[in-house]
Amino acid sequence: MGKAEFIMPSLNDIDRMLSKLTVMIKKSGFEPDILIGVSRGGLIPVAILSDKLGVESEIVGVKYYRGVKETKDRPEITQPILSNLGGKKVLIVDDVADLGHSLQLVKNYVREKGAKEARICTLHYKPWSVVKPEYFVEKTEAWIIYPWEVKETLTNLFTNLKEKSLTDSEAKEEIEKKGIPKRFVEEFL
Repeated sequence: MGKAEFIMPSLNDIDRMLSKLTVMIKKSGFEPDILIGVSRGGLIPVAILSDKLGVESEIVGVKYYRGVKETKDRPEITQPILSNLGGKKVLIVDDVADLGHSLQLVKNYVREKGAKEARICTLHYKPWSVVKPEYFVEKTEAWIIYPWEVKETLTNLFTNLKEKSLTDSEAKEEIEKKGIPKRFVEEFL
């Protein structure tokens, strides 16, 4: 596994980022009628942003279905939007625009459901994403570990290292060398 740069924003960091996004959205003049959070990464950001903006929110489920070492080329909607979006201005909220395929799918989906306008809002944006959010706080190439996915990320990283014939202790040591705090390694692995 190559050298990876990690960033681990805290919940306080996330709240500050969402406050910045709130200001950006208001300054832009865009007044969404509804926020759509992309599950799972957008769940916490959409809840906080909904409160900060005073706008109702709903969740859409999106997944890349996986088999054993298998990922589909495209994501699929797993939990549809129940609200009537006809003629509404929609703000789609997620944690990161990484590859961007999920966000692209959701943007097309809300348009098909009759949204008058759809914009995207994320905490982070990766330069290789197929969509560029109208609102984001930080552009990065780093691997982001959000507070709501620490165990999932560390478990995947640990599994990948074990597949390279590292022992448990070697894999844990390698994860710590990459900048992951020891307390997380001890708690989750």
